[in-house]
Amino acid sequence: MTMNLSGINLHYVLYGLFVIVLLAGVIYIRTLLAERNTLRELAYRDPVTGLLNRNGFEHFWSTFKGKDNLAVLSLDLDRFKEINDSYGHNAGDQLLKEVSEDLRQVTNKNLLAFRMGGDEFLFIMKNRDPNQVEILAGLILSKISRPYYIQERDMSVTGSIGISLCHASKVDRARMLEEADRAMYHAKRLGKNCYYVFSRPEPENQVHEDEQDAV
Repeated sequence: MTMNLSGINLHYVLYGLFVIVLLAGVIYIRTLLAERNTLRELAYRDPVTGLLNRNGFEHFWSTFKGKDNLAVLSLDLDRFKEINDSYGHNAGDQLLKEVSEDLRQVTNKNLLAFRMGGDEFLFIMKNRDPNQVEILAGLILSKISRPYYIQERDMSVTGSIGISLCHASKVDRARMLEEADRAMYHAKRLGKNCYYVFSRPEPENQVHEDEQDAV
């Protein structure tokens, strides 16, 4: 009788050990997955602004299935270098953080925002409608044109935006980036604080100026 009880006790001990080892393994795997996801998130995020960075941009294109009409908006801040040179990099970084927070407010599942470096930002809009893209560009310009209180002083910037539109069947990453970039520089030449839509072919590119005065 004692041997039977010992056998039963051993069975429960072994079963308990098995459950403990199994739970420990599950916890370990979950921890590894969480750490990997955290590292991936850090790799895809800009440390200054928290927006997606170039790695995040590359990841988007590597997973893009080509089923959506796309719009690429290239945003460059006007006068940012002047602010950076006058008040220092700390002030510049703080301004970028606050501007990025405003930009984050317009993003959603179909609209991604990236900081490509310096004061250059990129937006990718899926399932785009040309009218919605232009409304978005105007909203971005309006949001970032407010005064920012940095280091006990008001600072202001404006933005120049270039837009490239492409049908899902004709999405060409390099071409869209080049077009958006060219359109952005054209917006700067027009006086800044505006957006410019690149069209194909180019008989009538559209220019839209923000209501506020260019800086």
